[in-house]
Amino acid sequence: MKRREFLKFATVAAGAVAAKDALAFDYLAPVGDPLGHYPYRGWEDLYRALWSFDWFGRTSHSVNCTGSCTWRGFVKNGILFKEEQFADYPEIESNLPPEQRKLPVYNPRGCQKGANHKEYVYGPQRVKYPLVRVGARGQGFFRKATWDEALGLVASKVVSAIDTPWSGGSHSPDAVTFFAAIPAKHHITLSGGFRLANLIGGVVCSFYDWYCDLPPGEPMTWGVQTDSCESADWFNSKYILIMGANLMETRIPDSHYFVEARYRGAKIVMVAPEYSPTSIHADLFVPIKPGTDGALCLGMANVIVGEGRFDRAYVKQFTDLPMLVRTDNGKILREADFVGPTPGLAPDADPRMRKVYLWNTAGEVPGPVIAPGSLGIPHNDPRWTLDLARFGIDPALEGSFTVTLQGGKEVTVTTVFELMKEKLAAYSPAAVSGITGIDASLVADMAREFAAAKPARIIEGAGTNHYFHNDLINRAQILLVALTGNVGTPGGGFDHYVGQEKLWAEHGFFELSFPLGRPKQRFQNTTLWTYAHADVKSDIDSILPRPLMSYIRESVANGWMPLWPKGTLDNGRDPKVLFVWGANYLNQAKGYQDVEGKLWPKLDLIVDLNFRMDSTAMYADVVLPAGSHFEKFDLSTTDLHTYVHPFTPIINLLHQSKSDWQIWRELAGALQQTGFKFTDPVPDGSTVTRDFSTLQSQFDTHHSRILGTTWDVSDDRNTCQFLLSASPETDRFNIAGPHRFANVGEMSSVPGDSIIKHPQRFPRTSEEWTSDIKEGVAYYGFQRMTEHKRPLLTLAGRQQFYLDHDWILYDFKEQLPVHKGPVDIDQYPLRWITPHGRWSIHSTWRDAKFQLRLQRGRPIVYLSPNEARARGLLDNDYVTIFNNHGRVDAHLCITPRLPDGLAMMYHGWERYTLNDGWQSPTNIRIKPTQLVGKYAQLNFRLNYWGPTGNQKDTRVDIRFKRRESSVSSAAASSAV
Repeated sequence: MKRREFLKFATVAAGAVAAKDALAFDYLAPVGDPLGHYPYRGWEDLYRALWSFDWFGRTSHSVNCTGSCTWRGFVKNGILFKEEQFADYPEIESNLPPEQRKLPVYNPRGCQKGANHKEYVYGPQRVKYPLVRVGARGQGFFRKATWDEALGLVASKVVSAIDTPWSGGSHSPDAVTFFAAIPAKHHITLSGGFRLANLIGGVVCSFYDWYCDLPPGEPMTWGVQTDSCESADWFNSKYILIMGANLMETRIPDSHYFVEARYRGAKIVMVAPEYSPTSIHADLFVPIKPGTDGALCLGMANVIVGEGRFDRAYVKQFTDLPMLVRTDNGKILREADFVGPTPGLAPDADPRMRKVYLWNTAGEVPGPVIAPGSLGIPHNDPRWTLDLARFGIDPALEGSFTVTLQGGKEVTVTTVFELMKEKLAAYSPAAVSGITGIDASLVADMAREFAAAKPARIIEGAGTNHYFHNDLINRAQILLVALTGNVGTPGGGFDHYVGQEKLWAEHGFFELSFPLGRPKQRFQNTTLWTYAHADVKSDIDSILPRPLMSYIRESVANGWMPLWPKGTLDNGRDPKVLFVWGANYLNQAKGYQDVEGKLWPKLDLIVDLNFRMDSTAMYADVVLPAGSHFEKFDLSTTDLHTYVHPFTPIINLLHQSKSDWQIWRELAGALQQTGFKFTDPVPDGSTVTRDFSTLQSQFDTHHSRILGTTWDVSDDRNTCQFLLSASPETDRFNIAGPHRFANVGEMSSVPGDSIIKHPQRFPRTSEEWTSDIKEGVAYYGFQRMTEHKRPLLTLAGRQQFYLDHDWILYDFKEQLPVHKGPVDIDQYPLRWITPHGRWSIHSTWRDAKFQLRLQRGRPIVYLSPNEARARGLLDNDYVTIFNNHGRVDAHLCITPRLPDGLAMMYHGWERYTLNDGWQSPTNIRIKPTQLVGKYAQLNFRLNYWGPTGNQKDTRVDIRFKRRESSVSSAAASSAV
């Protein structure tokens, strides 16, 4: 039937129905098979064939989203054509019948981004063969090279950098720098570069602090990097305070747990400046002024302490609040005050300086006693415990006392709790209301509810952590949960989620990555390295007691923080070679203008290992094609669940790509051909002979200190098995036979092989974690502290809120948690925030067409209606976001979800989608309190303690650039 005939027939039929005043379905009658006489039925087979496949395999995604989801990919004719969530995680409460189980299950896990990774496997972004730059960096001009040529070029540049003498030494391997991110998302991918760096003497950079994802309040208070519960434990909470986290957009695989907790009766309180998708699912949305979350927590603590709602017994045993402090100098009372320091020992190594005191009220004569569990007590001492009752100690929380020190000097001491009460007095609900914009009565109500609703927890994310004073915000948040006895209990605590930082099987990872040992490895905090080598000019000296550079020089001179190459500050030495893999360094760089304009020209060679052309690859000299997530063996873990699962090669490596592990070992082979040899004085004080003539065999053969055997790690799969076997958390997965690795979830990529194993839960944790893995119990932090009375790695052995390092105590007066607002050095009207978004994981999928179709399809900046109106701006206008650091252009989206005074752009847009980097308006600002070291729990360790990058203190303005025609605007809207 032709179209005209069909329309005529339809019109007549409709008229007939109307004439009889009947409904169309009155004329429908049962009929037989309408296709019964249809001659061709092959279309049915064709439709079924659309979803047929030759085999499927298991994998995951190497992205820093904390999801760590296990996926299966379906392959037909060698082509991956569909991705689907696996749903075979074993239940935590596997020993219970369904009707008795209390925890929901992890099945399924995944999001729309994981379902679309094949676009990167086959898309135009894919790096197909080695590329060597021609023309200027950033122009995007490359030529195809062979692997031998590309690796040879890299090897010659590396040797040239090392073989350049300087006044402090004859060779300089510390001019060769390695930057990668998040080992947990792809263990051996990261380990390969670290292993080569360890063998040649290069510098390994941090990522967790540089991204400002490290919550510095955790090492300051708890002596840990980050130890959060797995998301199933959210279900155990009765009160969840969400601060700076957007679970519905950035924790998609886990968000159901907090919704289910609410169904179960938990109260959900969302605290944020903007109304986010998570706010919709909260019982209470609290619109707070940006950067004032710490003040809110201190205001709630004021009410809890003032009204006696804190857990007194818990506070005495598990916090430093009963610890004694000298009132004459503000220092913590230590054993060395009574007997003098140990001769010949530095203060940071002196046990007498590490033993602190409580005032015992339970003895016959009240007086000072050494606190059991404090840092100076050896582990084999019976006093290495938090069990005060064992020693008949009932510490005073309040009061002032007189003690006699060495030489007969009498001083007055008081408790940290007394000093805390004095600090909290400034944070009455009325005072906090003026700071936060939250009604005073609501502050008080939230405090009372939080104290009464055990277990209660705070879920925190980047939204509060990315401020200059993030350490103070963290410490105030932890104070709130500690006062109420919520740390170390199921359903309670302070849980920080920003990335896949939890490397569960870390013993095997560290040994594989650093075959010569970590003490011989040069490590570097990336924030400090970038600040120094990008020649950033401090714009915060006016708010500091002295210039930032003086703090940096003192920290480096004291050995608190490293700064490579050696002689950077005194001799002006610069790095010469930079390797980037598993990360997008340039895209994510704070102080983008200085990094591109000052650091980049100093580098003789920039090498990027990548499966796609991202911003860093575009500005690199050599790009080496790596396999995608579906073409390699690897392992993935996260802190949001307690399972390990693998990547497996569902499809063969495409084009000329290689797995990252193989690229690193082949680069070792290229360096071996140079025959280069030199001696290298390393950080632990010894000297290492670096013999490149055997470098590839050094890379391929691992002499395991843990297993006591020699292991061939030339093969990716065998390397994964070593990592599992050498880690206490995963050593049970060492199953003999050809499918050992299959026991953690592999499906062999051989077509027709149906050996499929589900993910495995970790059977145990090592001493690096604060809790045990318990059957039927979701992992939560600090269980060993509360259940086993095991001390923490802090000076007090407890949750420590008082810090008496000279800089913290005297220069900044931050010995206790206080509120300090955002640093508003930039004199512009709008606060600039760049949160994680729903449609990408950092820069990954930022340029994926299917994700772009779910948004406006191009970079946009969000602004409130009032702010747009004040600037004469209309929705979809092309605008410039600018300040004195830089500018970036984007299209405008006007939305009432944002308050006035705030401008927002979801982060990660690639350089080639913008006129400039999305981080262009930011600067690098280092907080001096995060440069301290050799103080109890505060010592530099990669990704554990060091200055964080931060960007939410940035202020900008927005101006009109261009208004598109109504036709193009409508077209853009319809494309969404």
